[in-house]
Amino acid sequence: MQRVFDMKIIRSFGVIGILLLGACSSSGSSDYQALLTNPPQTYQTLSEAVKSEETFFVEVDDWETFGVRITDPAIQQGDSLNNFKIGRTTLETDHKYRIHVSTLCYECLGFRKKVMPFNAYLFDPDYQQIETIKGEVQGMGGGGGINIVTSKAGDYYVLVAADNSIIAETFAGQIDLSTSGVESVKAMEGGGLKGYPVYPSPEGSLMLHVLPVEEE
Repeated sequence: MQRVFDMKIIRSFGVIGILLLGACSSSGSSDYQALLTNPPQTYQTLSEAVKSEETFFVEVDDWETFGVRITDPAIQQGDSLNNFKIGRTTLETDHKYRIHVSTLCYECLGFRKKVMPFNAYLFDPDYQQIETIKGEVQGMGGGGGINIVTSKAGDYYVLVAADNSIIAETFAGQIDLSTSGVESVKAMEGGGLKGYPVYPSPEGSLMLHVLPVEEE
């Protein structure tokens, strides 16, 4: 009799656990879907975005890793809402520097590689856009960079935005928009998740590198 009672208790907890897991999954998916069309903050122009949002700092001759997530602010670019982060570095006048952004493979084991396509935009201390960096994804990573000669000293800004217009293309096996805590997000078309225009990459999946360039 005691054993039957114990089994009923175990089954009851099992059912409650399943219901709780289902509720968490449903809530997670619901929150995810809401963020797809209504990010925490949306900007219409790059200049407005770079003036308004917080930055992370990168020393010259150094690098910092970062990620772009669904919970980050977004910029409206064409039909895409592209989440972004902003790096900042302090440069001297009349010096040559290389600004490079790398996209790094994460969760790289198996066939479902994850790499974030991006575009980056460089702004001078007056918040004027002076360069665009196109992120090229090749194999299990990629990136892009530019050389600049500064005309003024001060803080320069690099806005790195997910390029969600191409998330349905296949890179390194597959671009995968699944993220921890969110399940049942299914929209498989081609090699990626078309129709989910936000790339939830984790911290450390991108790198901003600022280097002084020695004149030859």
